[in-house]
Amino acid sequence: MESEHLPGGSGGVWRIAGADGVTRVHRPTGPWTPAVHELLAHLAQRGLDGIPAVQGIDAEGREVLDYLPGATLDPETEEASDAALAAAAGWLRRFHDAVSDFPRAPREWRQGVQQPGPGEVICHNDPGLYNWVVVDGDFAGMIDWDRAGPGRPLDDLAFLCWSGVPLLREIPAADAARRIALAAAAYGGVAPAELLDAVGARMDLIAERWRAGLEREDPGTIALRDGGVMDRHFARVAGFAARRAAIHALLPENSASGLRAAAQQPGAQQLSSQQPSQQPRT
Repeated sequence: MESEHLPGGSGGVWRIAGADGVTRVHRPTGPWTPAVHELLAHLAQRGLDGIPAVQGIDAEGREVLDYLPGATLDPETEEASDAALAAAAGWLRRFHDAVSDFPRAPREWRQGVQQPGPGEVICHNDPGLYNWVVVDGDFAGMIDWDRAGPGRPLDDLAFLCWSGVPLLREIPAADAARRIALAAAAYGGVAPAELLDAVGARMDLIAERWRAGLEREDPGTIALRDGGVMDRHFARVAGFAARRAAIHALLPENSASGLRAAAQQPGAQQLSSQQPSQQPRT
């Protein structure tokens, strides 16, 4: 078999061409793997596009998933088109709708044993630009599901905007405001200003989850710390905080064209903030 190691996460993954000629991705597993596999099976049953299918466990105990062909983008140096950003936000809405009836019993996710609370669903929790699969500039899917777990849909959308707008680095405030409004409209049921406010809250949540991950000695979280990812992230958050007021001033107060009526969108009531480089293709 032809094998290629792709670095990242807690040791990276392997892209392997099997004897049948089909290329698949082999990833390290953990206590969270059964819950993630159950989630992906549920989403496939609901007909969600752009996700990898689980093919089982290999002889070395790694999970085996479909390889999603395409490229990923580096949010530090690259930017998705307006069309790709809108498509990614629209896909996120389809995902949240598809997962709305996922059984709410406690499961062991990467963050520990949890079940969704009021206003929560199972979120991807890491829908950053580096996890988008892009084909000919168009959004085609989402990879790296190992951090899935309970969360607010708005937090998932905020994280998507953090690197998809992007807000993690400086771009003209007018462009940032326009693209936040674009993402809000494509997702539906959220005002641009509400989405911008949610980004700061989502960055605080990242810090909380990282602290908990380090306490659990989670290898993926330790790799983020040791690789300097955490320090770079906190510097970006500080920069965003300094730019936020200028972006907010350029947002439409009420983007009526960007809102979908909650009654017309299943799960929209869960969104309110008032409620409690080449990467592996997996």
